[in-house]
This record gives sequence, structure tokens and C-alpha cells, in this order.
Amino acid sequence: MSAKRRILLIGLDAADPGLLRQGLERGALPNLAGLAKDGAWGLATAPPGFGSGAIWPCFYTGVSPARHGRYFYRQVGPGDYEATRFDADRFGAPAIWKVLSDGGRRVAAFDVPKAGLSGELDGLEVVDWLVHGPVYKELRTLPESFGAELSARFGSDPMPQCDQPGGRNARQHLELRDLLLARIRTKEEASRHYFAREPWDFFATVFADPHCVGHQCWHVRDPGHPLHDAEAAALVGDPVMDVYAAIDASIGRMLEDVDDETLVLVVSCTGMGPNYTGNYVLDEILRRLEGRSKTLGFDVWGRLKASAKRVLPLGLRKRGRRLSRRVEERVAHGDRQQRSCFTVPHNDIAGAVRINLVGREPGGRVRPEEVQGFFERLKRDLLEVTNLDTGTPIVEDVVLTADYCEGERLADLPDLFVLWRRDAPMDRVGSPKIGEIRHVHRGNRTGDHNADSLFFARGPGVAPGEIPPVSVLDFAPTLAALSGVAMPETDGKVIEALLDR
Repeated sequence: MSAKRRILLIGLDAADPGLLRQGLERGALPNLAGLAKDGAWGLATAPPGFGSGAIWPCFYTGVSPARHGRYFYRQVGPGDYEATRFDADRFGAPAIWKVLSDGGRRVAAFDVPKAGLSGELDGLEVVDWLVHGPVYKELRTLPESFGAELSARFGSDPMPQCDQPGGRNARQHLELRDLLLARIRTKEEASRHYFAREPWDFFATVFADPHCVGHQCWHVRDPGHPLHDAEAAALVGDPVMDVYAAIDASIGRMLEDVDDETLVLVVSCTGMGPNYTGNYVLDEILRRLEGRSKTLGFDVWGRLKASAKRVLPLGLRKRGRRLSRRVEERVAHGDRQQRSCFTVPHNDIAGAVRINLVGREPGGRVRPEEVQGFFERLKRDLLEVTNLDTGTPIVEDVVLTADYCEGERLADLPDLFVLWRRDAPMDRVGSPKIGEIRHVHRGNRTGDHNADSLFFARGPGVAPGEIPPVSVLDFAPTLAALSGVAMPETDGKVIEALLDR
């Protein structure tokens, strides 16, 4: 174990590795380029199929989703067919800053995505201040009194929700970009203020803005996107790269506060790209492969939702969203229990499927000894489904979660993930077994996640240069080793290239 090291962790929530590399090559991100020149950098991979809702917890706990228990903010677990919200107190492993605090280190963590409050902590913790996808939907801090100080000095989130049903026009995209740039500066100023307040052993802060701008503005920067807005592009330019550049500038100013003995770690944690997905047709594909029709309740509810979307004002639909979701889950309960497998809520990064397993689900239909054969047949059928507009398969691979994750929370996760080939929209898909399915979906999120992350590390003993890909599970045990603290059981391993030998 290396000697105790002071650590500054800066997160870039869902900043795309490919776009970051373009920015490095073009000179648009000089401070990240400086970190790459002076320190180690590389890709971090994640278990296949999981989205940011699982990957961030993998990063800060060092264990797989089968042990920390989270794959999405709404989950279907054993003994039921309805999706319920994942509460932060259900995590099966502590965050790294809690581990370090228990090991006698003074810590601070600002807005690390998907993390809840850690209980007793020697230091500061901020949840749901300037974030994408809040955990509690309100600012919470440790100590509790710190929230009032933070809000009084730096204000509250000017954009608690970036999604805007119906999308944005050119002027609204400009306003969004400018609001995000201002929010970046607020996060920087707060981070620098509290970083300088005392000699922290570990200080973490995360910029949520790449996540928001990636979801909302990918079509502005991408001329090949079916929703490309040339008017917005002419007015705004590339709002995604503007956000990355603003964060790069903030990182540069934050590095001015860091001495030569501090290890600086910058991590993007998941990427972003065009939102091409088959999630909206997957359940119908599964239904047709099984030879089942929608239940009457499911079919009627679908028609009612479509009619409401056409005739009800947006404000009224938003106010009724919570009730609508409860009704939808009750309807889905009756539908799912009659099937061999069914989709469960998940990010567009992959389709998530749960097998109706005998002994786990109340109406189980597939016996445990039949799972492997069932999976192999399903995988073969899914790989045959073609994008009828391009002539190419829509599925890259189908993976069993149990092949990549082990742990006591495995039953809380989807049983398999369908990894999409995400090079074009999937408006018309088909195969000999399912016929043709048409479903044109153009949501307000024109960008969505990919699985890879990019990281940069600079500090004493860290040799410059690109290193081979690591796992997101490796960072928590590495941070513990750098801090001279014993890490609880972990699925990751220490990144030796980041240790001072």
C-alpha cells in the first residue's frame, strides 16, 4: 500500500470519450490535454448493458451492480412484477468517501451522481444540488445545517429538470447552453471555495452539465441526426463542446489551487452519442417471439395514453404523470405475469429483460434449469432482427447478467441485456419470426449514453502516458490504496499505474 495521498476527484457526468478526444486533438480542451501530457490517462470499461444509474455506483463503491443493487432509478425485483423507485438507503455497499472517513480521513463529496447520504461522515456531503437525475428531489447535506450555508452563498439549481417534452427551438437551445455555462461556473466557485477551506484528504466534485447538454442538444451538433436543427446550430454552434470547454476552463482554475503532492483524478463516467435505440420495440419483439398478444388492459391503456398525448395540454399531462405511472405499472403487472420474459425500465443504452422465473416470480414460467436454453434461443432470435431501412442487424449482442456479475443482489437486476447496434434510428424492424414492426420514436432526449468512460490522473509517482483500459470498479480500491485505508471487499483491483512506487 502506498503512502497516504491527498486526492482531488473531478467528475464529468456523461462526457463522451470520443468527443473529449476530439477536443484534445483540436486544442479545445487545453487543461485536460495538459493532464494527459503530464499524467496517466485511458479508458474505463463497465459491465455490459448497464447505464449510468449503475456505472456511477460501480465507480464509487468498487463493487458490481449485483452487490450494490442499483441498475436504474425504477426497478423490478423478486416477488413482484411492478417497478418501484430505488431508494438510496438500499445500497449494498458504502461509497469510497464513507470508507475513507471511517478510516480516519477528512472527506468532502459534492453531487456525485446516484449517491445518497452516507450517514455519519467526517466531513461534508452534498446530494441533489446541481445535478442531473436527483436522488431525493431536494437538496440534502451532511451536516444537515450545511445546506443552508451552501444555498445562501451559491444559490440553488437554476435547472432542476433539463427534459422539456416537445423539445426546444433555436432560442431555447441558446438559453439552455448559457444556463449550463453559468451553472458550471457556480459549481467551480463553490468547489474552489470549500476545497480551500481546509486541507481535505479527499475532495470530490462532479459537473452534471455534460449529461444534460448531451441528452438535450446532441441533434444540434450532429448533422446526421434525424432531428438535426440547422437553425439552432447556426445560432448556438456546438453547445455540447461549449459545455466541455467551459468545464475544461473550470478545471484549469481548480488546478491552480492544487499543490504538487496532490493526486488529481478526472473521470467522465459513461459517454454520450445519438439516441438510437430499440428499447421502444423490444417488448413487442419479445411478445411476437413468444406468440402472445397484449392483454386487454395493456392494449386499452396504451390507446388511452396515445389519445391523452394528442389532446391534453402538456402541463396537465405533467401533473398527472405520477398517477399515470402507477396505473401503467398495475396494468403491466397483469401482462408480465403471463409471459416467459418481459422488458423492465432501463436507460436507452441497452434493452433490459427479466425472465419470469419459477421460484422467484409469483407466476414464474421458466424453470431455473431451463434458463440457459431459453436464453440461447432468445439470443439467436434477437440477432436475426434487422433494421429494415438499413438492412443491418439491430442487435450487437445479448448478454446474461450472471455471466458478468456475482453477488447477493443479482436477483434485483435484469436477467439479460440486449446491446443495440446504435448507428441509425430503428423505425422499421423485422425478421421472419416477428414480421415487421413500425415504431417511430423521437423523444426530447436526442442523445443518450454509451458505456465507456475516460479518465486522467496526475500526481506524485504517476508516469505520463496512455495506460491499458481499466474497469470502473477499479477506482474505489485505488483511491483507498492511495489514501492508506483498507478497502472492504471489492470486485475491482488497484490500478498500479496510479500508485507512487
